[in-house]
Amino acid sequence: MLQIQNLGVGTDIENIGRFKKFISDKNNPFLNHIFTKNELEFCFSKEVVANHLAARFAGKEASIKALCSLGRKNFNYKDIEILSDSGGVPRVRINNKNSDKLQVYLSLSHCKDKALAFVIVAELSNNEKN
Repeated sequence: MLQIQNLGVGTDIENIGRFKKFISDKNNPFLNHIFTKNELEFCFSKEVVANHLAARFAGKEASIKALCSLGRKNFNYKDIEILSDSGGVPRVRINNKNSDKLQVYLSLSHCKDKALAFVIVAELSNNEKN
């Protein structure tokens, strides 16, 4: 049976204005360094692109902070993919071999000029009774 062994917490806040300069260039090198193709397609399908870019960037930063608090440091931005499920809820998928036995919980929010993310990463362990 899997049980929670450790919890990592991360948060980040970003200025949405920082991402407004990218809304006309989906192929910008910075965006392609940070975001996966699926994330860019999602963000650029929205009416207000910068809000979604900023929120997902904040989610990646918060995820990395939570992972680092668990001693897991070999992650880059593209290892962390934030996509929305069929109900529109953002979910984190970690595309890294060091992500086994991790469960990630994410909350994203934004207002007029800021985007915020909060992440909890649960590190799971097998707890078999003999």
